[in-house]
Amino acid sequence: MAEHRGPLISTEEAARRLGVKPATLYAYVSRGLLASIRGADGRTSRFDPDEIDRLIIGPRHGRTSRSGSLTVHTRLTDIRDGRLLYRGLDAAELAGREPFEAVARWLWTGGLDAAPFVAPAQAVTLARRLSTALPRSARLLDRIRTVVAGVASADPLRADLRPEAVAATAAALLAAVVDGIPPRGDAPEPDAAARLARRLWPKLTATPAAVESVATLDTALVLLADHELGASTLAARVAASARGHPYAVVGAALATLNGGESASVHRALAEAEQEGSAAVLARLLAEGRRLPGFGHLRYPDGDPRGRALLDRLATTPPDRERWQLVAEFLAASARGTPVPPNADFALAALSFTAGMAGDAGEAVFAVARTVGWIAHALEEYGEESQRFRPQAVYFGPDPAPPVHADGDPR
Repeated sequence: MAEHRGPLISTEEAARRLGVKPATLYAYVSRGLLASIRGADGRTSRFDPDEIDRLIIGPRHGRTSRSGSLTVHTRLTDIRDGRLLYRGLDAAELAGREPFEAVARWLWTGGLDAAPFVAPAQAVTLARRLSTALPRSARLLDRIRTVVAGVASADPLRADLRPEAVAATAAALLAAVVDGIPPRGDAPEPDAAARLARRLWPKLTATPAAVESVATLDTALVLLADHELGASTLAARVAASARGHPYAVVGAALATLNGGESASVHRALAEAEQEGSAAVLARLLAEGRRLPGFGHLRYPDGDPRGRALLDRLATTPPDRERWQLVAEFLAASARGTPVPPNADFALAALSFTAGMAGDAGEAVFAVARTVGWIAHALEEYGEESQRFRPQAVYFGPDPAPPVHADGDPR
């Protein structure tokens, strides 16, 4: 950075202008988004006020940071010191205290409102027709994508982007998605005013919905509600920046999902039930494959979501024999330098012990993460539209010379 000749400002003043804490200010410095200048006393840091102003303007006007990439400021989710925080509250603690509905509204509005998610009867009827019209082989994620698109077409007020309208639309959409999936067993449909986890359970498994098992599913939904700015969330923000309605936001995000690793872990656990954990692990290692469901780049000391969900599952597993197999699989995989299981492993452990299909984990993820996609859309609706415009750098062949009317290049 060139020497600054104008007046500099203190750390406290720079943080106040940005509306962040000093620790966050220094995080910007470590990421190369901001330069600090050593004060005359050699101990304190000073900042260029013009650079602070550029950082403030950048996210709201589509400008780029010093690193050359768009900076997205958010008040939603923070990953810090091995913890996942939703608006400053620990997600693992919320999962043990608040239902999914309350955490959803915490991310959407900043209030813990646990009122049930309810969809209009005609939306549920349409969702059920769309879902059951698909082939029996269709994955749950495909049913969810179809329902989202179909319910959107039947909502004449889908373009209402006022915050309170978006939150209401999101709650009704989640209810329609869950209530529209046909049940897997013969159990009666839960009451439409029941918790979403209770209504989702029979759509994923024929295993009876014990209170403890439904609470574990609710925990999974809370833990997976948001996770900063992954590919699907970025797609949601781009759609919202183009002023797509909430259904379009969710549809864009769903289009990026590849299911994660929960299905691979579920398959490995199912094979271990037949062959033994050691045999399955040996085959995976012999094939040179990385064990699915272990480790996370953002959590060197272990994914807190995986830890919280596995701890909850261990207390009252839906099937104790299958849980014992999960425990054996974890013990066998810990040989040498153990790598902690992540959220994908925990989600697969839930689906496996509950007798769910292998693709149930990605359906749970999609339902849960819809909350985060809508929360990010609500933030994005407050920004300048169409701000996501990366600069393309062409490096293809040079253009051919122009041909004039007489047919000769000149």
